[in-house]
Amino acid sequence: MDYLTKKERDCLITIKESSNGPFPVKLSEIAERMQVKPPTVSDLLKRLLDKGLITKKGGMVILSRDGEEAYRDITLVHRAMETLLFRAGLSKEEACREVKEFDYLMSRETAERILHLMGDPDTCPHGQPVVVKE
Repeated sequence: MDYLTKKERDCLITIKESSNGPFPVKLSEIAERMQVKPPTVSDLLKRLLDKGLITKKGGMVILSRDGEEAYRDITLVHRAMETLLFRAGLSKEEACREVKEFDYLMSRETAERILHLMGDPDTCPHGQPVVVKE
């Protein structure tokens, strides 16, 4: 996967988590949820499209297969590092906030090693599943 910026990461996560099952999300919905102006989202979507992480059809946006994989990787890293920081004494909210700043930079493989060292937890501090292999 190509390197992502923090804003691209946030946009990718917003697309996935704002989609309602098979229903894609609109640019305006992404802008509202990210609390940015539509031109900013338009620029982010172009960059994600160029990286092959999304597809756009009729104003609707969905993650591509590579985008889904990137989302799974970011989510795994997030939950692994959130668990580690929580175990180190941060609150769930503090751990989540800290991890959002770098979860898109760490490899899935590193997260898997950290999870293994922690005894392969099944869930993160928020109770969300930690899925290593799909």
